[in-house]
Amino acid sequence: MWSKKDDLLNLTLELVAQKSVSATRDEKCMAKLVHKKLSELRYYKENPKHLFIEPVNDDLDRYFVCALMKSKKKTDKTLLTIAHMDTADIKNAGILKEYILNPYKYTEKLKENIDMLDEDSKKDLLSGKWLFGRGIMDMKMGLAMQMSLIDYYSEKEDFEGNILVIAVPDEESNSQGAISAIPFVNKIIKEHNLKPLAVLNSEPDFGLYPGDDNKYIYLGSCGKLLPGFYIVGEEVHVGESLSGLNPNLIGAEILSRMDLNIDLCEKVGNEVPMPPTCLKYEDTKKDYNIQMPPSSIMYYNLQTLNSNPKLIISKLKEICNEAAKSVIDKVKKSKQQYTKLSGLEFEDDNLDIKVFTFDELYNKAYAQFGEEFRSHLDEKIGNWVNDDSLDDRDISTNIVKLLCDYVKNEGPCIVIFFALPYYPHVGINENEEASSKILDVVNNTIKIAKEKYDIDIRIQKYFKGISDLSYFALQDADEVIQYLKPNMPSLGYRYKLPLEEIRKLNVPVLNYGPHGKDPHKFTERILVDYSYEITPRLVREIVEGILSI
Repeated sequence: MWSKKDDLLNLTLELVAQKSVSATRDEKCMAKLVHKKLSELRYYKENPKHLFIEPVNDDLDRYFVCALMKSKKKTDKTLLTIAHMDTADIKNAGILKEYILNPYKYTEKLKENIDMLDEDSKKDLLSGKWLFGRGIMDMKMGLAMQMSLIDYYSEKEDFEGNILVIAVPDEESNSQGAISAIPFVNKIIKEHNLKPLAVLNSEPDFGLYPGDDNKYIYLGSCGKLLPGFYIVGEEVHVGESLSGLNPNLIGAEILSRMDLNIDLCEKVGNEVPMPPTCLKYEDTKKDYNIQMPPSSIMYYNLQTLNSNPKLIISKLKEICNEAAKSVIDKVKKSKQQYTKLSGLEFEDDNLDIKVFTFDELYNKAYAQFGEEFRSHLDEKIGNWVNDDSLDDRDISTNIVKLLCDYVKNEGPCIVIFFALPYYPHVGINENEEASSKILDVVNNTIKIAKEKYDIDIRIQKYFKGISDLSYFALQDADEVIQYLKPNMPSLGYRYKLPLEEIRKLNVPVLNYGPHGKDPHKFTERILVDYSYEITPRLVREIVEGILSI
């Protein structure tokens, strides 16, 4: 049905045609389409109870799909696969956005508007080897290919192994689909006595640098933390600026130490993620007046390869203490210089800027105010959670701000916390037997690619694009649970992260998928012959290799 190139391509085109922009209700339609296409397979006509469509239980009424295929030969060995059904928005296609879900027509329209393209996109377009469109490479081809595995192996009498395909929404936003699916996957594993050996994602490979046209298999996925800094100053009239403390001055010192700080980049082998950068920085003044801002808020994107929240907090505390000292020294020097210039004396106020984690500040507030504080906080959180105008990050900020209002006697301070979302880093540990066997399968697949197809495929330890693979294992689980949960203010409300379920699953991960370029851009495209002829064959080599372990 979908095992041949043209059939697989046609399935992909049907999936692409269904609009499924992340964080929209269109994702519900996409899940229903995937479920419908799978239900047409003979296997699910005979085994309808092995096909599931389950609610994410969110305001957008979205669903994830799970499709279990058991081989005719009885075994508990099981390969999990994960694919996302959502895409980036189509708005950046501009005047051509009405065509972007029809790849052949869109590709022709780009030829008519070729001056819109960069040189590399022009070259690929004119070669005739690439097909352009939203979701064509990220990642509806990968999803179609995983669906085709069930079609292919369910008809084979001599195949031994089970496959559980998991198709989820929201990967491009907050990964609520994968997060919701993990407990259900554990339930299926238990009910059917399955032994998961690994999870395969089929995200497209990404160039490591401009012009990189290499093909890759990834043995893990980098993690992501979103550290937040809530900064409290000392509010005064601007005419008395040396008597107060502007939180933006503290924020500027943190910014200069955090942004693009290479010391915060981890290195594993030759792989290094991008340095952190600020995603949001603003003070909390709502209207213009001539008072200093009372506080400010910062969020940072921080990618991880092996650091857990405990280690990250330690590094962030060090940076904040350095920033605080720098501000104190600057304020003292400015007062001295102003006194020399004006003749006006300032009292030595022993300025201090304290650094807390959210957990430390919460415990201080609870020690002072007890259940009254906790009850008030719970009431406010209930209101914020039901306020659709508030983003999940806004709720985190509001919670920290309320804590600071309770402990005003602490004076100027910096509160370190984690905002949403959280992506644990996952990777193969070559010293573990299971991971070592997965690596053998990967190396054999690379050898076959060269010998049969003259294709060079390289290994990367980490997929840098952030992926749902993060939720299939929890490395340093004790440190993550001990230090992440108490320092993520809005965890457990709108955003539920089943850390114990992730730890229970804990399987090796890998990613291999089609070859494409420019994910999320209007020039998103896929290399057709390689992706639809060679990639599916090599994926089957991986499947059979893993299930023979």
